[in-house]
Amino acid sequence: MANLISESFTKDFWMTGLAMIRYAPRAIRMPQVEGMAFFTATKLEELRSRIGSLKPTSTPCWGSMTVDRGLHHLNLACGHPNGFYEVPDESYFTSRTVFRWILVDWFSEQPTGLRLPRGFKLATDQHFDFDLEKGRLLDIVEAAWHKRDINDWGPHCMFGKMSLAEWGKLLQIHIDYHLRQFGV
Repeated sequence: MANLISESFTKDFWMTGLAMIRYAPRAIRMPQVEGMAFFTATKLEELRSRIGSLKPTSTPCWGSMTVDRGLHHLNLACGHPNGFYEVPDESYFTSRTVFRWILVDWFSEQPTGLRLPRGFKLATDQHFDFDLEKGRLLDIVEAAWHKRDINDWGPHCMFGKMSLAEWGKLLQIHIDYHLRQFGV
């Protein structure tokens, strides 16, 4: 409860809430993403191809994130449940219940404007080695694709313990969001 109270006084909390409210009408019309589709060979090949088509010169269609920062952001978000990175636990009751239900179970796309969790946010002056980050994302996607036992997955830093289908759906919609951000 203390986390929710302290979090409710932050701009990031309210910006995330606003992004979810703005997206809700679209979410009603969108077909659901099947979480277990992440674990198909077709989806793995699609993600490999799309990630592979990123270039160091790829520019964002929206937002201010550079492609190297976008890749590092995805690596943090997708790699932490599988031990690639350690990120702080920012979860609280509302994020593990209401936010998870809205953002993972209901929404079929990631809304623009989310500001939480803060552990995935990068300073605008941070830059990363493009080839290293791209290769690492491919490794993370491959490792996640092979993990078919939920006991091999750690908790999400904002949503807590999730099912395999929830992980599959979250990875699909988050990776898709940022690949579309860079035009692939």
